[in-house]
Amino acid sequence: MELNSNPNKHEKHWYVIYTKSRHEKKVAELLTKYNIENYCPLKTERNQWKDRKKTIQKPLFNSYCFVRLNETELNSVYAVHGVVRFVYWCGKHAIVKDHEIETIKKWLNDFEDAEIEIH
Repeated sequence: MELNSNPNKHEKHWYVIYTKSRHEKKVAELLTKYNIENYCPLKTERNQWKDRKKTIQKPLFNSYCFVRLNETELNSVYAVHGVVRFVYWCGKHAIVKDHEIETIKKWLNDFEDAEIEIH
């Protein structure tokens, strides 16, 4: 992640948005509907209950999605139900580099069955 140090207003960057709790997939769906490029990384989990097993897609980052916009388009995401705010770093919109998004995509693709544990 880098500090937004006055980027070209018409150059697109990946920004991080904070969503309502458990609204990540719905926000991504609505962003797509509004033609806003977005990415909501999902991980596959297998849940087991007493009577059944189910495979589900859960967000990799709870309450966060990425949007690719230029600076003049930033306010357009607030039209989407479930978007709370942008994530800031040092008082400016946090920007995620293209290669970092690609690394997340590649990691999720290469390690589809990997389990993530937080200690």
